[in-house]
Amino acid sequence: MLNHSQTVSIKHKPGKGLPGKHILRRKEQLTILFVIGSLELGGAEKQMALLIKHLVVRGVTCHLFVLEGIGGPLYGILKEINLKIYEGGYNRRMSLFRKAPSLFRAQIRLSQVISAIRPNVVHAYLPLTNIMSSLAGRMSGIPLVITSRRALGTHQDRYRGWRIFDILSFRLSHVVTANSQAVAEDALKRELGDASKISVIYNGIDTFPFESAKSRRDAVRNVLKIPLDEKVVMSIANFIPYKGLLELIEAAAMVIRRMSDVTFILIGEDRGMLEQLKKKACFLGISDGVVFLGQRLDVPELLAAADILALSSHEEGFSNVILEAMASGLPMVATDVGGNKEAVIDGVTGWLVPPKNPTAMADRIVDLLSDKERAVRWGKRGQDRVKEIFTVEKMVENYEDLYRTIESGRYTRSQYQQELR
Repeated sequence: MLNHSQTVSIKHKPGKGLPGKHILRRKEQLTILFVIGSLELGGAEKQMALLIKHLVVRGVTCHLFVLEGIGGPLYGILKEINLKIYEGGYNRRMSLFRKAPSLFRAQIRLSQVISAIRPNVVHAYLPLTNIMSSLAGRMSGIPLVITSRRALGTHQDRYRGWRIFDILSFRLSHVVTANSQAVAEDALKRELGDASKISVIYNGIDTFPFESAKSRRDAVRNVLKIPLDEKVVMSIANFIPYKGLLELIEAAAMVIRRMSDVTFILIGEDRGMLEQLKKKACFLGISDGVVFLGQRLDVPELLAAADILALSSHEEGFSNVILEAMASGLPMVATDVGGNKEAVIDGVTGWLVPPKNPTAMADRIVDLLSDKERAVRWGKRGQDRVKEIFTVEKMVENYEDLYRTIESGRYTRSQYQQELR
């Protein structure tokens, strides 16, 4: 069993094993091709962009293949660094009739890019690019092919037949990274994988923007027209069903009935639920107490204006939002799903509640809002925890250690292996 109380141990044995094994030293040039579906503001996309940015600073040559059109909020960040970006030409909004040939052309394009740049490593994110990259990387003889598991594999339940592609990409990969112990266990169970291939590397965060934004708390509240003494509960999640926002609206109604000086702020991209959420708030009579801000890029400043974070997801791999709130010094009420309990210590840095249970969430929100001193104390503990375990420096170091453990011409698992205990 994977131990939920600690991160995975990474052990290097550079002087042992079969002849030909080789660890790329820091001074040797390392070239990596990252592969992802789009540059939207998703958790996987943001973590990949953060990783690339720091690797480039460390002197690593990075390339990026984007399956869909080049653009999106993260493109502006990535184009400013020394990074070559390739476009796959796929569009998921195409008709089913056009998708298959478009994907076939993108697969050929990916193989051509790999052949042209000959990277040491191909590292893919998310299910579709996992299978495409593992096939192309293996066929091209790339020394190290890595695919990622960034969330629980519930997409296999929603899309019948997809499991076979995940199983295939797992078997073709030299290493499969997971961003939490929960995700690693889920992948092993669903994909019948080899446990020695799994490497758990937690998401990382740059805490500075979130800490520095705290001084702007009053200014942000003035812009949002929220009284300085109002209690603010914030949610940051795209408006899609599995984020549990309908239950959060129900919990908000219970909280507002018990505490009149509370405002709920919901931030996220509308994926078709905004009107439904507004109607729900109206039906429950709390329209004035719920603010919908849509997708925002100024998350550190917005979190500075909040008192607690509420995360109502039905499923999570490892939540970036939890780390961002902890970096902001906020306590939280989060559902006990996926890797949330690996970040939040229940009763120490926040509360964990069952998913799809608005009553439990409302009770814990009221509990935190009713004791400001304890809420501040828990928030500080969470901030200290982020700085100790979930820093961007630690994440980047772990990934670079993984990338540089390569055998001449082929990756060998024994060179980079985690302990499962």
